Amino acid sequence: MTGFLALCQRHLSREESEILCGWTMLVPFSLDEEVGLPIESDDHESMVAGAPQVLPLAEKLAAAVDLPAETPATCDNLDLSTWFRHQAKELAATRTGPWTKDLDTAFYVALFLRAAQHSIRRGWPIVCT
Repeated sequence: MTGFLALCQRHLSREESEILCGWTMLVPFSLDEEVGLPIESDDHESMVAGAPQVLPLAEKLAAAVDLPAETPATCDNLDLSTWFRHQAKELAATRTGPWTKDLDTAFYVALFLRAAQHSIRRGWPIVCT
């Protein structure tokens, strides 16, 4: 995630990066601010973020890396991972663009983008453990 975090630093404010990268639960509705929930067994809080706030930040990064249209828009199971492992490498060999310079970074951009879109589209929360 090193490249992804560096991309966040270049294109997002610190607060925006924390919203995009700091959640452990993404909910499909707007929140005025992230909500911290204490976890009794750990020394940290779970952060709940609203997908409508995360989506434009992920879209900003997708535009910055010029994520290709061929990136799976709706993903089940490991579709996104499989696409980046195989088809993205093939596509990157024939098409230039910022996304081809670091496929791992492009993967994380797509992952956060598709997570926010999925949460909103399905009306479901997403939990990252």
